[in-house]
Amino acid sequence: MRIIGKITGMNTSDGLINLNVSDEKQNQYNIKTSISTGSELLNGKIYVFDVNRVVGERITHQLTSVVPVDQLPLEERNVILRNFLPSANMSLEELKICVFNSINKIENKIIKEITIRLVEKYHDSFFIYPAASRMHHAYVGGLAYHSIGMLKLADGFIDNYPYLRRDYLYAGIILHDIGKAIELTGIQGTEYTLDGQLLGHLVLGALEINKMAVKLGVEDKQEVRLLEHMLISHHGQPQFGAAKRPATPEALALWYIDTIDSKFRVLGEELEKTEFGSFTDTIGVLDKIKVYKG
Repeated sequence: MRIIGKITGMNTSDGLINLNVSDEKQNQYNIKTSISTGSELLNGKIYVFDVNRVVGERITHQLTSVVPVDQLPLEERNVILRNFLPSANMSLEELKICVFNSINKIENKIIKEITIRLVEKYHDSFFIYPAASRMHHAYVGGLAYHSIGMLKLADGFIDNYPYLRRDYLYAGIILHDIGKAIELTGIQGTEYTLDGQLLGHLVLGALEINKMAVKLGVEDKQEVRLLEHMLISHHGQPQFGAAKRPATPEALALWYIDTIDSKFRVLGEELEKTEFGSFTDTIGVLDKIKVYKG
């Protein structure tokens, strides 16, 4: 029998590890396994357990094999994670269609090739990771969903300010958080990696652009330098983590668009939880203000 569930507790007895496991419908299971196998499992993580059902004074299950959900193919992993965790308001397929449709609108060959190669390199992480551990878009698919929200805003910016170059703005938006595939540990119990803590996703993303440009033999092209600049400056100010202040029209637009989507998406989520005629709770990304829903 197969149980897909999250470990909610672990204890040792009779030389075995007892796992308390909860499935997507909150059904509870007791699964017994050896110390050696159990020591490799982590509390709070989701696994696919193959078990033998044991009927005694109470029903237990003997573990025969286990696979971490994070090792499953993307499509299967996505379905399981969305059953257990909050997720983006778009399906995996919708996220992929929107992102690749936008990449196809990029005309500059160097910019397009770098963008599509990096999205393909970090494909699974890009489409399933959160955009942050807690501040905004902190759910399954949040990283891609954040980029799509920004792409929608970018079209309005380009229509209103025609001097903005679509190729740079689209590529900058899609790649601006690609470093989070390295900075973050994943969607379950999201934490920051050592590289994330020491370098951060702005620098990590710019380094990825540089490495891809070297691989393609275009590292000396202006397109590469401007894309790198967009990534290291997209937090706008040094106190917010930017290595440089934005110094091109597209870098400035990227900063503002990123700020708008990260803050207004959280505002919308807070308003959904708020009764009419009441204020939201304090909103961290909005400097801890409360907003009235009238």
